[in-house]
Amino acid sequence: MKIPIEIHSHNHNLGFEFIESKSLSSGASIVVPGDAKVEFQGALIRKSVGIPEVLQFIVDASVTIDLGLFSSWLYDKVKSSNVEKIVIRRREITEITAEGIRKVLEEEIESSK
Repeated sequence: MKIPIEIHSHNHNLGFEFIESKSLSSGASIVVPGDAKVEFQGALIRKSVGIPEVLQFIVDASVTIDLGLFSSWLYDKVKSSNVEKIVIRRREITEITAEGIRKVLEEEIESSK
């Protein structure tokens, strides 16, 4: 199962921090805690002042992933990165915490079964 995640952030380096690389291109991926694979899909960058860029990722959850570890990893990446919102499969996370992220991911996985 592939889960799309959008991260709306004012941190222009966040994509590089996620993929842990100095170069960033569509298709770049990394295996992260929880045995999930995160693939960078691209970014929507707007030229207006005060509007965040939107980073688009796909999380490959086709294998059994540890949602607790993955959610904690994702939260650690975004907690100090001036993130405005996180959207998982068109569903906005209202509480940007490790628990809030895990809850939405669990619900998305359950609803797709």
